[in-house]
Amino acid sequence: MKSILFFSMLTFTITIVSIAMFYLRHTTRQIIVELCKSDAGAEFWLRSADILAYSGALILVLIFGNTTNAQDWIEALRLTLILTLSGLFITVMFVARNVWRTVAPKSGESS
Repeated sequence: MKSILFFSMLTFTITIVSIAMFYLRHTTRQIIVELCKSDAGAEFWLRSADILAYSGALILVLIFGNTTNAQDWIEALRLTLILTLSGLFITVMFVARNVWRTVAPKSGESS
């Protein structure tokens, strides 16, 4: 039972991250292509963001998500969701901050 719960929570984490990255992919690609002025550069940064999102969320779930001791699935899902969304938030904040630092000076120059 513990192994089923463990692998279910890892699958849940990967699913949530995949949905979020799919949602952000198109807009992020447009912005990064504009900044990099090449598809190859944009693809590199998009893949880097994917790796950050997946690894960040999985690291948090594996370190702090001791779901094997959870008494019920709802509590395990809640804890996994909190940790997964925290990893996503940190990743999106990191990428957005770096994009903003690149875009913000350009916005100030045009006024």
